[in-house]
Amino acid sequence: MIFVLLPLTGAVIGWVTNVLAIRLLFRPLQPFRLGPLTFQGLIPKRRGQIAYTVGDVVAEQLFSVDELAEQLDMPAIRRKMEWLVCIAVDRWCGEKIGMLPKSVRQTLSQRLSDLVTAEVVHQFPQMVELLITHMREQVDVRVIVERKINALPLLEVERLVLSVARSELKQIELLGAVLGFLIGLLQALLVFWLV
Repeated sequence: MIFVLLPLTGAVIGWVTNVLAIRLLFRPLQPFRLGPLTFQGLIPKRRGQIAYTVGDVVAEQLFSVDELAEQLDMPAIRRKMEWLVCIAVDRWCGEKIGMLPKSVRQTLSQRLSDLVTAEVVHQFPQMVELLITHMREQVDVRVIVERKINALPLLEVERLVLSVARSELKQIELLGAVLGFLIGLLQALLVFWLV
């Protein structure tokens, strides 16, 4: 009987302990006072520090403004800018020199469009570098990530973590049961040999 009771008791204790430990990562969401002690889940309690650390890791190791710039298709952006310049010049010419004969207006519009487009193409690398420089100065990936994590409701954070790590957390719970079973079996063996 001892070889059944102790291992099963150990398995239940190990499983329950790990289930509670996982739940206590998040619960209670709000601080709960019991006499002089205050209880709160680890993640809600340290949310700000966790958000800062995750933001720091993302900014330092996973994502940067330079990597974002590398992903941009600069030739396609340049072609789009040329097209937009042509449309803007054509609209401007239609508004400002619309009283001229159509052939003169079209010739002037085309010439002006060619000049402005050539200048935009010539200045495009400097414009891109200026944009990227301003993004480096003004976009702080760590702050953005930290702000987004801190803005998430705690229940949503819990749901996200549990959805991402559900199978691993179940394995931890089962490992508690297995270890508890083995410890109970070891206790049964010790009791059997000592008694």
